[in-house]
Amino acid sequence: MYNLIRVEFFKLRKNRSFWTLLFAISVLSLVYPMLYYFDHRSSGEPQFTGAQFLLTFISSNAYVIKFGVAVLAGFFISNEYSTGVMKTIASSGNTRGRLFAAKLIVFAVGAMAISLVFPIVSTVEVSLLSGFGQLPEGSSVLFLSRVLGLTLLYTAGYAAIGALFTVIFTDSGKTIGFSMIFFLMIDMALAAVGSKISFFATLYDYSIFKLVGDIGKPSIDSGDLPALLLVPLLTFVVVGMLGILVFRRKEIK
Repeated sequence: MYNLIRVEFFKLRKNRSFWTLLFAISVLSLVYPMLYYFDHRSSGEPQFTGAQFLLTFISSNAYVIKFGVAVLAGFFISNEYSTGVMKTIASSGNTRGRLFAAKLIVFAVGAMAISLVFPIVSTVEVSLLSGFGQLPEGSSVLFLSRVLGLTLLYTAGYAAIGALFTVIFTDSGKTIGFSMIFFLMIDMALAAVGSKISFFATLYDYSIFKLVGDIGKPSIDSGDLPALLLVPLLTFVVVGMLGILVFRRKEIK
């Protein structure tokens, strides 16, 4: 298993799409705060501090996570089907469960790296321009580590779903397209169905799709914290196991 993970990390380091995503999101993370900086400067409005910017725009990082997972899934995993690499490694003697688990772990790590770019780069830039400022009253001293830690957990949950789609569709274009549509529409779909059927309302309330929006809350009640921690972990494990089951039965051409 260790050697399989090492191989996947090697492929991730050599994957141009991964580095292109990191670069593109880094540029976006630098440009986005600058637009607000010059807009506020020209209008005479008070500038955002680093803490204010993080609190205001951390929810926007959910879109970066969804986009990053969808694109990386297509070019890092699904691309191996079209190039014949997946057929080769599937017949290498390792069990398909171990192969998928290794890919999922490394894919999740790559997605995690992408998910941290926007909150870290933009907050550092704004802090250099206007100072970090003060966190709002009631925020824990561990706010920053909590936000980044939860970001990593929820990205892993999304990565498990993205990896499952790669096994189902096997094609890069289909994987990216369906993943983007799914991640963007699932909130509205579950909310709409939940308004009619209470079970789906509860399902949505305790899904990563809704709870990801709570990552940036200044304070979290102790009663809400277990759900925030367990939901992404369970999503990663359960969807990952489902991906292994599908991959074992998948005919690889």
